[in-house]
Amino acid sequence: MISGRVKIIVSMAIWGSVGIFARYSNLSGLKLAFYRVLLGSIIFLFFYTLNDSGWIKKAFSRIKPKVHLVFLLGAVLGLNWVFFFSAVLYTDIAKATLIYYLAPVIVVMLSATFLKEEITIKRAILILIAFLGAFVIGTQGEISLKSKDFLGITFAFLGALFYAGVTILGRYLRDIESSYLTFFQLFFSMLVLFPLVVVFDGLEASTYSLSVVGIIAIVHTAFALLIYMDGLKEVEANEAALLGYIDPLSAIVYALLILGEVPTLRTIIGGILILMASILDLKMR
Repeated sequence: MISGRVKIIVSMAIWGSVGIFARYSNLSGLKLAFYRVLLGSIIFLFFYTLNDSGWIKKAFSRIKPKVHLVFLLGAVLGLNWVFFFSAVLYTDIAKATLIYYLAPVIVVMLSATFLKEEITIKRAILILIAFLGAFVIGTQGEISLKSKDFLGITFAFLGALFYAGVTILGRYLRDIESSYLTFFQLFFSMLVLFPLVVVFDGLEASTYSLSVVGIIAIVHTAFALLIYMDGLKEVEANEAALLGYIDPLSAIVYALLILGEVPTLRTIIGGILILMASILDLKMR
């Protein structure tokens, strides 16, 4: 019997490799995100209706009272992936991933506005430390949107904003069963991204690219999420959150071993500041 802790560690190690697959997909961030949610929603629909043909009807009736929030969650989730994938295509995976992990700190800031949670002096200091880390990483090269590296860092920050939005919206939807929420957020995400990809990118994709996206949809979206959700049943929320930092750390290791991307000293220092601030904030809860 595999323990819940191991399941979460494995899921994080899998998610940490998604940037590598994005690089090898030969697709833009927008097109990659679209095909991920399209194939992901098809896989989940097949999985959930396999033994219950009435599952989709049951699921929709359950989310119907909050369908506007679930739709918004899907839109935010899709844009989060668009920006994250774009980030890893434009800059080093280490930079993109560490900036993206500003999300937990941004959640603290958004919680003060939307959930009326108090920001203590200690938390305010941790927020400043995290953004100092982002500044250290983001100001290594030319600060201009003409710079591919800076553009990638900007995309990573936008991804962090939308990822934080996913977390905040999720708190309003805790009463909806995870399987229903997972499917419909992917489905609504696909509906939002479809017109964008048609207008800005087109739907053309090679068999090779679709096979890479298929791996992302099956392994990173479906399998990893299922074992993560299963692991959460046996592990305390705080421990699961701490184990979540295996994701960015493994991403950096994969990029180093597979792509030969060696993080600069400033990236390492900035990353330590961001992750330290996030972990200390988690410990304070």
